[in-house]
Parts: sequence; C-alpha cells; structure tokens
Amino acid sequence: MGNYKSRPSLACADEIKKRISESYAIIRSRLNDESKTRLEILSPLQSICFHENVQKLRDYLNENFICLDEKSSPKELSLLHLICIGPSSSEEQCEKILCILEKCGEDDSSRRSLLHHNTRGGFSALHIAIYKNDNDVVETLLKGGAEPNVFLPTIPPPLHLAAMCGNSEIINTLVRYGANLHTLDFAHFSALHCATYSGNDQAVRALLASGADPNCSGGVHDRPLHIAASKTQFSIVNILLEAGGDPSLTDDEGNTALHFAAKMGHSTIINHLLKKCEKNKRQLVMQANIYGDTPMHTASGKSIELIAFLLKQPGANANYQGKDGHTALHSACYHGHLRVVQYLLEHGADQSLTAKAVENSLIHGPLPPENGYSTISSMFTLRRLDSGGSLGGESSLSSSHSIADEQTPILWAYEKGHDQIVALLKHYANKKLDSDVCSEYSSGDSSYTPLPSPIGRLRSITKEKSDILLLRAKLKSSYHLSLPDIELRNIIGAGSFGKVYQGIYKGKSVAVKRYKAVAFGSKTEVDMFCREVSILSRLNHPNVIAFVGACLDDPSQFAIITNFIAGGSLYNLLHVEKRVFEMSFKLCIGVDVARGMRYLHELIREPVIHRDLNSHNILLHNNGRAVVADFGESRFMTHHEEDNMTKQPGNLRWMAPEVFTQSCRYDQKVDVFSYALVIWEIHTAELPFSNLKPAAAAAEMAYKKSRPELPTEPTPQFPPHILKMINDSWNPNPDLRPEFSQILNDLERYAIPDDQRNFNIGDSRSVRNISESEEEPEFSIDQMTTVSRLKDQWEQQTVGNFENKRFTSGKNDSESESVYPISNGVRSNSRTHKTIDTLRNQLDNHGYVSHGARAINAAKTATQHRDSFILARSAKISERQSVFKEHEQSTTVPCNFTNIVLNGSSKHSNQENDIAQDDIVEHEKRQKYGSVETLTASQT
Repeated sequence: MGNYKSRPSLACADEIKKRISESYAIIRSRLNDESKTRLEILSPLQSICFHENVQKLRDYLNENFICLDEKSSPKELSLLHLICIGPSSSEEQCEKILCILEKCGEDDSSRRSLLHHNTRGGFSALHIAIYKNDNDVVETLLKGGAEPNVFLPTIPPPLHLAAMCGNSEIINTLVRYGANLHTLDFAHFSALHCATYSGNDQAVRALLASGADPNCSGGVHDRPLHIAASKTQFSIVNILLEAGGDPSLTDDEGNTALHFAAKMGHSTIINHLLKKCEKNKRQLVMQANIYGDTPMHTASGKSIELIAFLLKQPGANANYQGKDGHTALHSACYHGHLRVVQYLLEHGADQSLTAKAVENSLIHGPLPPENGYSTISSMFTLRRLDSGGSLGGESSLSSSHSIADEQTPILWAYEKGHDQIVALLKHYANKKLDSDVCSEYSSGDSSYTPLPSPIGRLRSITKEKSDILLLRAKLKSSYHLSLPDIELRNIIGAGSFGKVYQGIYKGKSVAVKRYKAVAFGSKTEVDMFCREVSILSRLNHPNVIAFVGACLDDPSQFAIITNFIAGGSLYNLLHVEKRVFEMSFKLCIGVDVARGMRYLHELIREPVIHRDLNSHNILLHNNGRAVVADFGESRFMTHHEEDNMTKQPGNLRWMAPEVFTQSCRYDQKVDVFSYALVIWEIHTAELPFSNLKPAAAAAEMAYKKSRPELPTEPTPQFPPHILKMINDSWNPNPDLRPEFSQILNDLERYAIPDDQRNFNIGDSRSVRNISESEEEPEFSIDQMTTVSRLKDQWEQQTVGNFENKRFTSGKNDSESESVYPISNGVRSNSRTHKTIDTLRNQLDNHGYVSHGARAINAAKTATQHRDSFILARSAKISERQSVFKEHEQSTTVPCNFTNIVLNGSSKHSNQENDIAQDDIVEHEKRQKYGSVETLTASQT
C-alpha cells in the first residue's frame, strides 16, 4: 500500500464527480434538444397544444373525435410535452394541461399514459416543466397524478433535476407531493449532492429545511461537505456545518473534508472546519487517509500560508510519514515546489526520513520524527547519493536494498530533475554538519549551486549494468541474438518502452520489441526488460507466446524477439475490425487462454503472475489458437519479498479491485479476475464499462463493486457454464475465485477438441485476396466483416466492370483474354494491381480516406494536369511547324515575295485559330477525365 509515485492522480471521489459533471452536461443538452420542435411536422391537435390558446384547444376537442395518445416523431413528444415546451404563458399552459386531463374523463389508463410517457430521450412532461423552471406547471402535473419519484438508469429523478437547476420553489413543491429526499441517481448522488455540486445555495437550504440529511452518503461514501470543500464553496460549507455536517466523516479512501480543502489550498474553509470541531481538532488535523496522507501531505503543493496554518494546529507534525514512509517534504520535492520545500526545512522537516513500500498496508500511524537518525545519518544518506555509497563500503551489486528502501526527499527531487531543490537540500544539510564529517561540505555555502549531481545517474547506470550482466550470464547462449541478424520490416505496435516490429530471422517471421535507448535512464525500464526476458526464457507452452531470443549486447539495441502471431490481438479483432465470432470459436479462445494461464500459475517450476491480462495481450494465430503475450508487468510468485506486490500494474479497465485499491498484497487470483472480464468481452464484443474512462471503470468495480452487465438467467450469448464461471471469477473476495485448473475442468468439455478445430481468421496485418473459388471453412469468422476484405471485393467488382466494358466495346474474345487473363476463376491484369496500390495508398488504418492521402493525390493530379497540358501544347506547335514547312516545299507557282508572305500568313492564322480551338477542347476533356492517359483510354 502507499507507493506515492504510482498512485492514481485522481481520487475515486474525483472520478465520480467527473462522471457527474459529464452526465449532467449531456442531460442539459438533451433536455434543450427535447424542448425544440418543428411546426411543420405537427398534426392539427399537436399544433394547437403547442402554441394556440386554451379556447381553441377546447373547441377542437369538442368538435372532433380525437386520440389523446398522439406522439410527434421523431422525439416521441406527447400532447403534455408539447404544452410544456410551447411559448404560451404559464397560466395558459396549466389550463391546457387540465383541459387534456379532463378529456380523459374516467379513463385512468389514458391519464397515466399521458402523465408517465417518456420521450425518446427518456424525459417525462414533469422533467420538461422542471427544466423550464415553471413551478405552476410542475404543480399542475403533480396534482394530475405525475410521479415525483420516476427513475431511469440514465435520467435523474425530478428532485435531482430541480436541485441541479437550483429552483427552491420546485424543490418544495416536489417534496410536498412525495418526492424522496434520499433517492440516489445513476451516479449514486442524492439531491443534496447535486445541489452542492451545482453550487446552488438556495437549493441546498431548501433540501435541508425539508429534512435532507447533511451527512448523506454517496456512491463512495462521499458527503455533501466533501464536495463543497473540494469545490471551495465557502457559503455551502457553512450551511452544511450549521445543519449538522460532520467534518470528521470519511469517504472510501479515508479522505475528510479537510483533505479536500487542503488539496484545493483553501485555508478559509479549513479554518472554518476546524472551528466547528474544537474537541477533536488535533485528531482531524493528523487524520490520515488509506494512503497515510494527512491534510499536510495534500497541501504540500499549494501555498506556504496554508502549510504554516496547519503546522500551527495542535498535534501537527511536519515529519508525519504516510503508508510508504513519504512525508510532506517528499511530496513537495517530488512536485518541484521550491518555496514549500524551503519553508518545511525551516520548520523542522527531517530530510533523512525515507519512503519505501511497506509490508503491512492495513496498519498505519505516525512514525517518531527521530526514527533513530541523527544529523550524521542524514549526511550519510546524501553521501550515498553523491558518491555511490563509498562511505558504506558496499559494492553496487550489494546495494539494492539501500536503493529500493532508502528513498529520501533528495532522491525524489533528483529523479524528477528538480536541480534547485537538490541543491537546497544539500545546503540545509550542510548547515547542520560538523566540519570533520565530510570535506566536500566544509566550504560553507560553496555547495549551494543549482547544478545537479551526476553521481546519482552514474549509480543508476551501475545498477542497470549489473542487472544486464547477470541476465547475460544466466541466459542460454541460443537465446543471445544480434539485432543486425534480424531483418526489420513494418512497425506493428508502439508504447512508452519503444516500438514493436515485424521481422524475419532465419527465414521465420518474428516480432521484435525494441526498447528506446533513452528508456534505460530509468531503473524501472531496465527492471522490466530484464524481468520480461528472464520470464520468457523459461516458458514453453502452445498457448503462451514463444520466446526466440533477446539482444543484450548494446543498450541502444536492446530488444526482445518472439514468434510473430499473424492474426493480431483479440482487442484488434473485436473492437477495430469488428469481427463476429461463432460461439464455438469464443469457447475455444477462452479455453486456450485458461490453458496458458494454468501453465503460468501451476505447471512451471517458478509460477508467474501475469498482472496485465487483457484483450490487448491475447494474440491469435491464423488457425484461431490463442496465446498469452506481453510479460512486461509479470512477476515470479516466489519473489514476493523482493518485488513490490502492492503497485498498480497493467491496464486499469481489466484490473482486479485489490490491485486498484492497493489495500493488500495480492496473488495469482488477480489474473482470474482479469480473465473473467476478457471472457465477458469476448461474448459481448464490448469493452468492460465502455462508457467510462479506464480509471473510472476500475473505481466502479473496486469501490462500488459494480460489474459489467450479465443476464440473471442463461442466454444464447451466455450459456450456463460461461455465466457461472464469470460470476465466480470476478468475485470481490479473491479467496473465493477459482483456480485456472478448475476453470478448465468446467469449460473444456464444451469446447471443440484441438484435432477437430478448423478455424481461419486470416492475417489481420495484411490484405488477403479472397478468390471466388475459396471455400469458407466450417467455423470461419464472417469473411466480409473487415475493411480489407470489403476492399478486395470492391476491386474484384471493379475488374468485372472493366471487363464488361471491353466486351461491349466491340473487342473480340481473344483480345479481351490477352488483356485480362483468367487465373483461378478471377480475372486480373496490371490495372488490378494499379487499383489495389491506389486504394491502399488512400486508406488509413480504419479504412477511411485520410486527409494526407487526399492532399498527396490532389498534388499528383495537379502535376499530371500540368505535364499533360505542356505535352499537348508542344505537340500542337510541332504539328503547326511541320505544316508550314510542307507548304513552303510544295509551292511551285511563280510569285513575288509579298504574295508568299500574305498567303502564308493567312493560312498560318487559320491554323493557329484551329489549334487554339483544339487546345480549349483538349483542356475541357482533361478536366473531365483527369489525365492524358485516361483521356486517351476514353477516346479509344
């Protein structure tokens, strides 16, 4: 637990608030859209309800046999909706509503149908009236029988909408007619939460006066007071405190209102909160959240005034350490707040305190500020950073403990490149040092310089080199490869580590994961590379990616080479190419992945936890066999003591709750949870919580224990064995999740045996030409569901059209066959290749014409137009000159010079006029057909 540097930047409550903000913005937009209509699409009765007076409506209802259940398309607006959005006055709208309801008479079903009908967007007439802030219309609808507690999964209840709009009169009216003050909306917010979030003071007062609980709990136990403090709404904080709001209550992450106010740097709210709880002020100031952060920690990046105020409070401790041992000084150093660092140092912050991962994350408390350290030990810590541990006398190979465990503030500042803070910390350490401890600090302020020390970098490089040397010694010689021996081709993937290439090694297709040279300035990147190579070199299973070797000679050429899997990732097939899988194929994928994971967990000497199992890291061969790949985040189970098994690895969307919350040390059951989400994804062809961002999806599963939607009973999409397996595997309690051996026992009986499989998914990274004679395999995926295959079909049709034109233009069969030879039942020629190349250049990864391709083709077309125009002009000039020469040579009649010139000029003038006219015709044809080549082809 703890791990400040790997912690999510947003608290869970912040994620919920983001979702609220986005959702209610969408609701406002939809309500605004519902409030508009077009008169030309309305029937006579609908038009009268919308904008005519009430007398005209009465007359029409009395004179005609009408149906009150009319709906205007396409928004499905009822007569009551049209009245509410119409331009009539409030009084007239009320009379129209009463007139319509009177027409229903004793027919309660018709009345209920009108009052409870929702538009296509999900809004009732009551929602529209509330959004229009018309209290009289709202009360008329409620008197008529409208439901004040209507609730839909994506639409807020009427009281929440009124709280969002801030209309206290409507709030009082709704409460008077039975609206529930404690109903929660789709984000588990009460109406008081909504009013607080929207900053509506009057709405907050009205809800509290009606009996709303000022300490009501939201989806993650966030309180209205937390929201008001985080949005720096002083007046609402005061209102809630006067109504009985408790500043000491915490959310699921242990944050109080004081934490939120400190995070926003609002000292006035903090002062007001502390005044309301004088008795337990000391406890509130030092209350830590689940990460061990006090308000002092969260305020360390805001203002010196706020930190000074907190330090003056009784019980405040500048050296309080969080779960991972970090102090407020660590936080300020990490984020580069120079003035805050200086203030903390001047007021007793101890820079010798160290941050590290802790074994037991469920117990936290303040550590004694001394921690057994003296000024001398502080300087030893600085000395280790600057001189490679020379004082300790330990070699770089034996110093891994100090590097991992003794994370002092100066090391954090150094890692982030805050050189001035590094120099400042040295300066303050020098002030407390005796002159005989370390000679380099004996020159007073001479060490106070804004230049970084290179020794920390050298020490990191030394540790990297030792790891690489150890890996080279342990790795089998057959796995040592040289990058020049591999022919790198196209890029097939990229990430923060570098790029993945398709390549050829000894005649076989391979995937080359090549690391950036700059990535090896970080110990984390080297650890990941060494660990991934170490793990891959020990694996050998048909459902695990096959390791070919690694390039370890030159840091600029570090790479991992594995077999190339032509089918691509499961994610790409499901969500990019939109493939449609047969049920039998879905089951086989699930069984293959479970086999690979059972091998990792149970069948090798040193079991492995994958920690990043998701559809990106499941690859499929052409024959449909699935393999588990990407072991960059994986760990050996036996290395718990060495590795930090509380850190958040992998993709948040598929992350197990215990990993996201960092609440305990986890084990291989995190892979079982991720596997359940992958199976759900395969059977629905949707991303888990696709409407949420990854962090919000992880928070939804961790704190609210939500799961992607599953049917309660078996369906064709979710057979009984799949339904049971998913429910068991994503159980919130890791101990109750099954092992992969048990999952295989339950699933293998339903999958097709390996020797009977006949799948064919093709190569997702290249264009496959599908001939008409190609037979569809028994269990093939839909052959026309990808852009590449649709393109192939279009090209074949294009060739067929050209062929028909050739035959119908009078050409004989032999000539046509010579231009379009038949091969395997499909006609092809050079034109086909030209069409493929042209279309391939115009299509981007998603199959749409890219802007870059349009620009390039436009430039090429313009160049062709220019060249063809120049060539045509030159041809006409040459023709003109040759005609003139022929005329001179053929002239035999005696005549004087004047006659020759006049006759020649007359003919030459006529020829020029003809040529100019031909040029104009030629240019018009070029504009129509595009180039000289196509113009010639069209003329023939």
